[in-house]
Amino acid sequence: MRRSTSFPFPCVRALGGLLPALVLLAPLTATALPAHAETLRDSAATHQETQRELQARIDAADDETRALLVRLREARQEAARLESYTAELAPLNADRAARIERQRTALENLEATRESLPGLLRQQVEELADFIEQDLPFLKDERLARVQRLRDNLSNASLSNDERLDQLLNAWQQELSYGQGFDTWRAGLVGGEDTEVQYLRVGRVGLYYLTLDGQHGGAWQARNGSWQVLDDSGLEALRKGISMARDQQAPSLVTLPLSVPVEDVELAPKGRLSQSALKSADQAAAAVTSTRTTTTRTAQESS
Repeated sequence: MRRSTSFPFPCVRALGGLLPALVLLAPLTATALPAHAETLRDSAATHQETQRELQARIDAADDETRALLVRLREARQEAARLESYTAELAPLNADRAARIERQRTALENLEATRESLPGLLRQQVEELADFIEQDLPFLKDERLARVQRLRDNLSNASLSNDERLDQLLNAWQQELSYGQGFDTWRAGLVGGEDTEVQYLRVGRVGLYYLTLDGQHGGAWQARNGSWQVLDDSGLEALRKGISMARDQQAPSLVTLPLSVPVEDVELAPKGRLSQSALKSADQAAAAVTSTRTTTTRTAQESS
């Protein structure tokens, strides 16, 4: 029995059927490849463009970031300068605030100061009059006439408080000047005005008289308000003192009785400026000074 090798004809038949189809697909595949390559090129170009745009954005963001960093550094430096400047201004601002507060207080008290000033001035005038009455009786009419002029000026509406105060202080200054040096003049004798005598005043501690013929003289005694008769040695010393007051003799030591007791000179209850009088004068001067200062400062700051 003979065996023979055979092929599966159905498969051959199937392959034979596919061959025409494969032959037909070959041209189609060859045509599709260039189109796909073109699509890939377009996609790559689009991707590259996208990358370029993204890189441009990144570069722009980097530039903006660097610019912001520069601005931040400059802002920090400016802040440091401002802090230093503020620290320098702090004490100046504190001083200005204190000055404003002082001026505010002064303005609040200005009206009260102005209202109290006339009373202080009148009080000072009356204290000056009392002082003259209690002092050694030299040039008394002249000194009391000065006080009367001050009283008249207090009622003179044409004068300002500044002018009244200046006149009052000048009067006090004149009284103070009597306590220094010595002086001589001719006038009627206190207690016997019909008799003209030559006076010698030594500060505020000695008041003496010598008759024009030089034969009689006396020293005023404040305690009993009368004259103590001088003996020959006292007269000689008095004549010497008058010559020195007239610059007719060189200054030298003379011995004369005091008009004010030593204990009164040290304690100064009479015959010298009292502490209350000086305090009142200071108060009056301070009141006008405050008014002047406040008015001047207000005018300057307003301008």
